[in-house]
Amino acid sequence: MIVIPRKLGRVVPCRLILWPTETFLKELAENLPLTQYARIAFARTDLDHGRCIVSHTLSLTLLIDLQRPLKAIYKNLIENARIRIHKAEKLGSRLTLRHYSGGPDQDHLVEQFVDLYNDFAHGKPLETTPVSVADEYSYFPSADLVMAYLDNQPICGHLNLIDRETGIVRMHHSAGRRFHDPATARLAGIANVYLHWHELEKYREDGFAAYDFGSLGQVEDSVGVNRFKMQFGGTIIREHNYILAGMPAAWRAASSLMCLISSSWKRRAQVQKAGERWRDMPLELIRQIVESSVTDFQRNLQSRRGGTSDKRPNRPGRAVLEADAMGFESRQGKASERE
Repeated sequence: MIVIPRKLGRVVPCRLILWPTETFLKELAENLPLTQYARIAFARTDLDHGRCIVSHTLSLTLLIDLQRPLKAIYKNLIENARIRIHKAEKLGSRLTLRHYSGGPDQDHLVEQFVDLYNDFAHGKPLETTPVSVADEYSYFPSADLVMAYLDNQPICGHLNLIDRETGIVRMHHSAGRRFHDPATARLAGIANVYLHWHELEKYREDGFAAYDFGSLGQVEDSVGVNRFKMQFGGTIIREHNYILAGMPAAWRAASSLMCLISSSWKRRAQVQKAGERWRDMPLELIRQIVESSVTDFQRNLQSRRGGTSDKRPNRPGRAVLEADAMGFESRQGKASERE
């Protein structure tokens, strides 16, 4: 469990609590003091009641089992992901990685990441909110920042949250130069896939049990994000998120008001409502629905580009459907040789 102190609107003290234990969550949901407010994320506990619950939303996330052999993890990647890893490796010394895990940030990696992330956020104003340097520093030492540089210029980065009690590493914030010129965007995509592969290798070697790709998108315009994440294989699981307050009625009223006057709050409410359909659905059916939406997205994308997916034997959309079941027997380079 991770507890991060925050200030809501930079004024109201609150706590961000990640991966809470069931006992802790149940106690907090009943006995939060009147003046306190807390956001709960990534919980595995489904509470049906609690005096202090303002809201309870359901989301999906994608876990990669790091306790398997590295070759097995690699085989679960779709072919396109493998190709990008090999392309990144061919960049040689042009592509470099740097880490920050807390303490003095002499190279200002967090500031570089925030600049990269906020530049990225400007391209997705409804889906992504800009972050501050202070907020990103607040995650450490329960975080790990990995930055990728192409020709010594930052091209993508991941801020991962780390829960050492459960052995889970979760991608929390990801940023890249996706909205620059086509050549830069293409290289950013290659570097981003490679960065994920590097993290799977690194965190497995460090003894972590799972790598969490973060929430899957739950509304129609998030299918592209799901397409990217599911190319790495993995298992879909449910997770529960709560807002708790000592005066829940007042906070519900405030939330309803914010949804009326703020487009970002309205978007948040739509995403939360969409997650409710997964509550009682079998996980296997959930996976089929998510994979089907990814396949349809890929087919439509290829059609808009002037191609027909039915004439292509190695469609990425189809690869997503098959990756977990059988993997691929395509050529394997340096990445597949690491154990």
